[in-house]
Amino acid sequence: MSAPIPGNAEAPLEQARERFGLAGAPAPSPLAGDVGARRYFRQPTAGGASALLVLYPQPASLAQANWAAIGAALHAAGVRVPALHADAPDLGAALIEDLGDRDLAMDLAEAPAEDRSLLLDEAEEVLLPVRSVARTAAERNPAFDAAFFTAELDHTRHWALEKGGREPLEESRAAEWTEQAGALARAAADPRATGDAVPTHRDYHANNLMRAPGGRLAAIDFQDLRLGPPDYDPVSLRFERAAEAVPADASAYSEAVLLQRAWKVLGTFEKMMLLGRPFYRPHREAARRVIRRHTAPRGPFAPLLAFL
Repeated sequence: MSAPIPGNAEAPLEQARERFGLAGAPAPSPLAGDVGARRYFRQPTAGGASALLVLYPQPASLAQANWAAIGAALHAAGVRVPALHADAPDLGAALIEDLGDRDLAMDLAEAPAEDRSLLLDEAEEVLLPVRSVARTAAERNPAFDAAFFTAELDHTRHWALEKGGREPLEESRAAEWTEQAGALARAAADPRATGDAVPTHRDYHANNLMRAPGGRLAAIDFQDLRLGPPDYDPVSLRFERAAEAVPADASAYSEAVLLQRAWKVLGTFEKMMLLGRPFYRPHREAARRVIRRHTAPRGPFAPLLAFL
């Protein structure tokens, strides 16, 4: 049984269905989204097939333009991505290929323990063509730098440490967080330590890799692709959400990049929980385990452990 369509989506949904020639087709079913503000609907099409109808929060958004441009560039580089069937930026709507419901997280959950690392190896191989994407696509979004990483950790402070502003840190603790988080951000952004920047998906985890018809892994949610540290996507893949329980050698990756990403997503998951979405609790707990497990006890980032 499908969930009811939210009232504030009915009018734009019908406009989009009319634009895409689907006004007479069966009613679409809303799908659960992730953190972003886009809304997805599975729209039945001719011959028993389906497509995904996407509604963006605003018309003519940069996110919608980036999805189309970066998706085309990834496809040209050999990455499997959903096809863009129709695009209506003036409506903030798009019609894209429906890749189904199976993602890499499901593969990991159902695979024997000894096969799970092979699935992650398969996913990491997809990063080779991602990194060969046209430079013009990778530069549509600002590159990761120390200021960007610092802003993400400020977000974590607000949501994870201060409960959305309800429990502000006392002045001395706030100053300590600013100092320590800033050091982590600078280390994660330093190419002398982390390597020259490469095209980076930015949210490369098991729920954003779909098992497409035909068996290939397909990347979704790639509109934020940008230049970043070479380890950023691999640590997102191997130390986050469903993959966190699969053994991985953290010493093969930059500690600063791994920890910056883990602290960043901790803030995101805490925010979602405070907004009434308990679905994110296991992801939050995974992020906390990663931070504890992979922070070197006598390393430069150990003082941040006190904030957990």
